[in-house]
Amino acid sequence: MTQEAARPDPPVQDPEQMPPHAREEMFQLLVERVRDYAIFMLDPAGIVMSWNRGAQRIKGYAAAEIVGHHFSRFYPEEALRAGWPQTELKLAAAEGRFEDEGWRVRKDGSRFWANVVITALHDDSGHLRGFAKVTRDLTERKRMESLETSNRQMTEFVAMLAHELRNPLAPILMASSAAQLGTSDPERTARALTIIERQARHLGRLVDDLLDVSRISRGDVRLELRRMRLADAVAQGIEAVRPIADQKQHTLTVELKHDPVVRGDPVRLTQVVSNLVGNSAKYTPPDGRIDIAVDVRENDAVLTVADNGIGIDPEVLPRVFDSFTQDRRALDRGPGGLGLGLTIARRIVDLHGGTIVVESAGPGCGTRVEVTLPMQSTAAEAGLTVLVVDDNVDAAQILREVVEMGGHRAVMAFDGETALALARAEKPDIALLDLGLPGLSGYELARAFRGEPELKGMQIVAISGYATQADRELSAESGFDAHLAKPLALDMLFKTLPALKPR
Repeated sequence: MTQEAARPDPPVQDPEQMPPHAREEMFQLLVERVRDYAIFMLDPAGIVMSWNRGAQRIKGYAAAEIVGHHFSRFYPEEALRAGWPQTELKLAAAEGRFEDEGWRVRKDGSRFWANVVITALHDDSGHLRGFAKVTRDLTERKRMESLETSNRQMTEFVAMLAHELRNPLAPILMASSAAQLGTSDPERTARALTIIERQARHLGRLVDDLLDVSRISRGDVRLELRRMRLADAVAQGIEAVRPIADQKQHTLTVELKHDPVVRGDPVRLTQVVSNLVGNSAKYTPPDGRIDIAVDVRENDAVLTVADNGIGIDPEVLPRVFDSFTQDRRALDRGPGGLGLGLTIARRIVDLHGGTIVVESAGPGCGTRVEVTLPMQSTAAEAGLTVLVVDDNVDAAQILREVVEMGGHRAVMAFDGETALALARAEKPDIALLDLGLPGLSGYELARAFRGEPELKGMQIVAISGYATQADRELSAESGFDAHLAKPLALDMLFKTLPALKPR
């Protein structure tokens, strides 16, 4: 039996001994074959210079489609508005390396959760030559974390809901039994009935809060806007919750430094005030103080509600506007509620084009809430005429309401042909156009507008779910003055067209 001679192992070549071009080819081959990571190079301005297979798999672009384009097209609209791509490069250039996690956008418009590492590349002279960027798709990990968080929040909410429902149910049942036992004592029966009524009202408020936050989240709330004094909403809102403050013997002060007029829904703004003052009453110990003030700052009406209550833990403060959020440490110091008061207040204020901020120095330091609302001019309203065009009726109507909140006149159309005829008749100052219209598209409609001599001075703004750089370039070529992405953020609308901001 013969034994085959052992084959010697091939010699291992030291990379340092390889010619430079061979080392470069090996490195390029290594990077090119990686599929689990997007690895690509940027020039100092952020233009994509190279693209590997992992980048194509994760982001959806072939190399020929993306090389030579700016890397900002991978970012969602909110990141672009914040200037985040440029900030990343500046931080990487300053520190040598920058790491981040956040949402990014694929070619098809879908989002994925990315871990991003950007490394600044300098030559031997120290000059910045560009950046190396490595991206991992962590969407599945993010999904599992979100699922765990949602499950935990749902468990906490169910426990909180059970706790809060038992609070009024327990005295209702006990008072009912007492009333039955004390039929011979009219005073005892009257006290029991008073307790039942008070606790039943509290139970009704819990249910109303649940329904309200559900309706607002679905966009089912329609504001009845009119010119109104903010002081009227303050007076009515305080009146609704005064029994709570009186029961705890709170000192409640109201200071009207100005008497601003806003364009608002009286019922909903009263609800905002009652929610804010009610929160202060709940979380301020007996004999505490609640101060309400109405003031003016530039073009905004300002409402503040401040108390010397238990305050808010710094860990909780960033989440006070989230649904069903409470400071757990406060539950044994007053009625808890479902943690929906601030959530509802913020969403109502948002619908009015305003802002709401909560401040607290920490437990025991009280809380201050500030609401700002666009102030309505007291001068004669000679506003603009604005044409709103969208085949989504709800979207068109809410945009019309936003325009009218600024004291302007809005006209609507739901297709391109009607919009063109309406523009010829009304000669609007501004046209807000959805791009995906039936019949004439938004692009065709803009070109038609530009061909009308009588519409020469009209501003045309595209509002679309298509918001890539290519889409923006196409809208500019079609005659649009600006391009806003859906879902439309009111701050971006007012920044693009300041004249539309409610006064």
